[in-house]
Amino acid sequence: MIVIGITGGVGAGKSQILDWLKQRWKVPFIRTDDTAKKLMEPGQEGYRQVIQVFGKSIVNPDESICRPALAKLIFQNEEARNQVNQITHPLVWNRVKEELEDLASQGCRAAAVESAVFDTSGAALCGQIWYVYAPEEVRIQRLKKDRGYSQERCLSMISSQNTDQQFRDISSQIIDNGGSWEQTKKQLDQMMQNILA
Repeated sequence: MIVIGITGGVGAGKSQILDWLKQRWKVPFIRTDDTAKKLMEPGQEGYRQVIQVFGKSIVNPDESICRPALAKLIFQNEEARNQVNQITHPLVWNRVKEELEDLASQGCRAAAVESAVFDTSGAALCGQIWYVYAPEEVRIQRLKKDRGYSQERCLSMISSQNTDQQFRDISSQIIDNGGSWEQTKKQLDQMMQNILA
């Protein structure tokens, strides 16, 4: 089975790309954010370890993790962000590996894994990594329109992620998603034809 990593910054259009791969090419996908959320549910290993480090101050009355409190903590504190990453990343990639093995056993020809960050263990699971690129001003416009974010919040999120060069350094292909959706679909279809040929 061919595994395609899909990466890029917030607002670049990764979801749109995944939806097209699934709709047009029947490529199932795994989002590492969703995997991480599941691992943070009460009773899961990620939950247990994060509570051990940060205590009950980030827990809701129903024992679930208060996502806004955790997000605030990791966006404002680099050390806290590193601690959360050290806990969650290995757990996430182990779970993704299991899910990919499951898809391969079902006879899937290709699958996609979407992540804003591919460390060595994540990259090792993928045959290729595709970087979804869009200029910063386009991404900001999308985030304001689609998510209602302020200029300040957009810039803060963008600056907390990899730079354009860092994304390019780990990627084998670049999808330019800064123009029309028709142009993007043409690129994707060509890339998929090449992979499946």
